[in-house]
Amino acid sequence: MVEIRYGDQYEVTDLAGQTVNEAREQFRSEFGIPDKARAKLNGSKIKTSAEKDTVLSDDDRLSFAVSKTRGAFLAGALVLAMAACGGVFAFGFINATTTLSVSTIDSNFAEVTVNPDYSNLTWAPFGFFKGSISGPHSIFDVVPASGYPGDLVVSVTLGNADQLAEVYRILALRLEMVDASSNTTLEINEDADTNNNWVMLTLNNGEVSMFPAGSTANMTVRAVSGFYITHVRPSAGFTGGYEDPQLFCEVAQR
Repeated sequence: MVEIRYGDQYEVTDLAGQTVNEAREQFRSEFGIPDKARAKLNGSKIKTSAEKDTVLSDDDRLSFAVSKTRGAFLAGALVLAMAACGGVFAFGFINATTTLSVSTIDSNFAEVTVNPDYSNLTWAPFGFFKGSISGPHSIFDVVPASGYPGDLVVSVTLGNADQLAEVYRILALRLEMVDASSNTTLEINEDADTNNNWVMLTLNNGEVSMFPAGSTANMTVRAVSGFYITHVRPSAGFTGGYEDPQLFCEVAQR
């Protein structure tokens, strides 16, 4: 194995049998080795003309470095001095200040209410049972403020997932948004595929976000369908209300 180094970069690799010139070409782009860099093998300088004939062996240390001359240092110092002097004539700023007037709106950008149809979204879970959830049933109504120019994001969250996990192994609700007037399905996934305008709210995915395109008309969040699988239960059904999902709807500005 041969150690090859340039500046702070180095690598120990199998270069035995290759020439110094071949090693230079192999690591030229990776290490950024310039043509003017001189090679040293085990601390001894290698002439540029001898790089093609010098073969590397195991445990060799090959390094490349650019020689620094006194003339280069003096030239750099001269450039710095000129820059410092030139700054006396070029220095200066033109400043300006202004105040932006921003108007605020006192009313909400949207209102969220519970749709009465939510009471029809019901099922009866038994122990160790697979069941389906029928729909569609409306859950929330979203009314954007008149003249609101922006987009909205509507998020629905399970508020009691810890209790639901004691009853259900799996619980899934397929949600969508529709125009409240025409009952037309809205684009909510920023996707051109109109057949995919729904989201799945589950115990594993306890919050879903919907992005209604336009966000100008009155909208309704509804459960299209769903399914569940319950845990084993010694009695026929479940009690205590742990089987009832608690849904929370939040509307925010995008």
